[in-house]
Formats: sequence, C-alpha cells, structure tokens
Amino acid sequence: MHKNNNPILLKNIRVIDASQNLDQEMNITVKNGIISYFENSKKNIPFNEKDFRSVNCKDKILSPGIFDLRVYLNETNNENVSILKNAAVKSGVLKMGILPFQKPLLDNPIMIEHLIEKTNFNNDKFFYPYGGATKELKGNEIAELGLMAEVGAIGFTDAPNCIQDSLVMRRVMSYAKMLEKPILQNPEDKSLAGLTASNSTTIQGEMNEGEVSTRLGLVGIPSCAEVMIVERDLRLAELTGVHYHVSNVSTKETVEVIKRAKLNGIKITCDTSPPYFSLNELELSTYDTSFKLSPPLRNEEDRIAIQNAIFDDTIDVITSDHKPMSNDTKILPFTSASTGASGIETLLPLTLNLLNKSDVSIMNILKKITLNPSKLLKVEIPKIKSNEKANFIIFDPNEQYLINKDSLQTSPTPFHGRPVQGKNYLSMMNGEIPRKLSEAFHDRLIQECGHDSEKTIASLSMWQQW
Repeated sequence: MHKNNNPILLKNIRVIDASQNLDQEMNITVKNGIISYFENSKKNIPFNEKDFRSVNCKDKILSPGIFDLRVYLNETNNENVSILKNAAVKSGVLKMGILPFQKPLLDNPIMIEHLIEKTNFNNDKFFYPYGGATKELKGNEIAELGLMAEVGAIGFTDAPNCIQDSLVMRRVMSYAKMLEKPILQNPEDKSLAGLTASNSTTIQGEMNEGEVSTRLGLVGIPSCAEVMIVERDLRLAELTGVHYHVSNVSTKETVEVIKRAKLNGIKITCDTSPPYFSLNELELSTYDTSFKLSPPLRNEEDRIAIQNAIFDDTIDVITSDHKPMSNDTKILPFTSASTGASGIETLLPLTLNLLNKSDVSIMNILKKITLNPSKLLKVEIPKIKSNEKANFIIFDPNEQYLINKDSLQTSPTPFHGRPVQGKNYLSMMNGEIPRKLSEAFHDRLIQECGHDSEKTIASLSMWQQW
C-alpha cells in the first residue's frame, strides 16, 4: 500500500451509503487518509482547489467497499494471498470471508490464528476466516469452536461440504448459539447428489437433474437435494435458536422454504452468487467445464426465482463464491473436471446487471454486497462521513463492456464474453490507495490537468488502471 498525503477533492460524486440511508451528490475531500470534508455539492462552498488534486467525478458513485462473504483461498502461500488480494482490491472488494476448505484446513485455532497473522498487516484487516464446524470438515466430530472463536473465527461452516448427520448439526448449532456465531451451511444431500462413497458403483452427480441432463448423458443432481437439508436444518435452528445462514441458494423450492421461515420468526439469512441469477443449465450444452459448479446451474424457472428473491429481499447477500481452479483440472473431460470458478473480479458488474432486470434501487442492490454481509457477521461497518478513515470504492455504474477471461487475474470464469455494466476505478483502504493505483492517479493529474479543476478527468482514459 502507498500512503499519499496530498489532499484529494472529489467533486460532484454520488455518494451511496446504505448504513446511513444516504444517496446524494456531494463534494468530498480526503486528507491524510481521513475524510476531512463532506458536503452537498449544491451548497457551492468555495474551495481553494489549488490545494487539492481535484477530480470531477460526475456520473461516478462512491460507496463503502464490497464485503465478499464466501471466498476460497485455496492455499495460504504468499503468492496466492497476494494475487487474490490484488484482484479483489482492483475489483472493489475490500473485505472477504475465507472459507475453511483450503490448504491447510481452517478447522483448528492454530490455523485460524496463523492465517490472520499472515494476511492482515498494520491494522489492515482484509481476511475474515471461518472456522470448520467439524474436524477435517468431515461432518463427524465437532471442531474446537470455542477456541477458534477466541482467536478470530467469524462463524462456522464445513463449506463446500454439507453436514449430513442431524445430531452433529444440532450440537454444532448449540455451541455456535452459545458463542453468538452464525452457522453457514452448503445444503446438499450427499446420497441424492451421488457424493457418498458407500460402494464402488456410486456415480457423482454432474449437473442439475432434468431433461437437459438426460439429453446430454450427464448424471443429474435433483433440486430437492438442496431443500431437504434446509428444511431439516430449520427445525434444528428453531430448536437451538442459532443464527442459521444458507449458502448459495439455487432453487425455487429453497427460496419458498426460507421465505416461510423468515415469516415464522426463525433467525435465518441466506446468500446466492451471480451464476444462479444469471445463468441456467442450458449453458452446459457444449460440455464447457467452466460451467461445472456446485451447486449446479439449475433450470430457467429456478434462475428467475433466485433473481426475484434478491429483489424482494428474501436473499440477503450476494457473494462471489470465488473458487479458482487450475486450468489443468478444467481441461479434463466433463466428468473428471474440477468443480468451481473464479468470481471475485466479476462480482460488482454482474450484481449491477440486476438493475436492468427490475426497478430495484441501486442502494438496495449495493446493500447486499456491502452492508448486509457486515451486519450478518457483526463486522465493523465503514461509514462515509467526516473525520472517518477513507474506506471506499469509486465506480461507474453505467460503463458497459464484455468480460474477457484473458484480462482476469484468476480463472476460470463462466462469464467470458458476457456483456456487463459497472466498473470499479478506485479502491481506498484505511486512507491508502494501492501503490500502482496512487502513482497512476497522481501522474495523470499533474500531466494532463495540472491544477485546472474545471477539466473533467473522470473519463475512462483518466481512471483506467487506478
């Protein structure tokens, strides 16, 4: 990170902060990493703009950074951590929840503490790890939940595995309730999904079960494999009083069950990710392994139900479910190929695409990737206001382009060649801009505009590579 002490004036920028119910065009100054002035641009309070690096931000939006609730780190080596963090910050993600399925597994307090110490520097808390709910994420024996909570685990989950044993799940929920931590579940009945290893003839499910799977000759996973686990867990959540969170909701039936549970007062929240409101099972017609995901892409009726559940707030959070895979494991035949895809670099534009599907407000959409994840995990919520540390992103919600897999730092993506809107141009964390971004920002200002604040420098040529 690069600390830049030269004050910045952001002119005519639209500020959206769901935590304050704020949506207004303003002028903002940032000095020594602190938001030092914050005003309605229509007041026309005079500035000595020669004292600032002035940017006309007309048609740009400033908001708190994205908190991505579900990210697979894969390995904790320095190179992998650095690549993931750089890709995230460039894409507007300033916090992320790290799932326990990685090398080594986050199923004990030593590994939780190690990850936090290794990845968070100078009070720059970026990674928020979950603890494994059971030892080795096998669903048989409860992990050391209390000790993991003490060293910083924000919740418990066996993701991407699903806890199958009802008694184990009840005990996990009871301990999590005492610790006041949420339980996240990836709901999938293993036997129905063909994921058990009870005998040598077990065949793993490869895609959503239905007409398309039959036509393609691929083993299907019935949609009821998801909702059955949710219905069971809701009984246990009601019994224990735990905060129960359903991850990666993908079916119409699950949405209906969750909606009823919320009306009945059960403490439940849920999330989904862009593949489940943007794509359906027909994408697999070419056997392209980038579409091999878990849960699998469902039918069009399910996709529409997920989209509508975002609009009516049944679904609380949108995540990337970022699970990058080696290209070597994706070029195999479909049956043998790995399950997963990258998502952190495309989360913002794919989420903003929802604005074209409904009259839903942009604040309500941003809430699902900024405010709601922080509330769910009881993580401090940055506010856009005077005398606060500068923690925000600046993006253009209307810029249209095609996703290009070759321009992404992580792979694979199921969205290559897809039209999207919305591009992040600047990320500021704890009052700092990443070194490459701040240097580009400063050099272009001096070279092209000097101190002429009347020039509009919010064009694409000025903001690229921030």
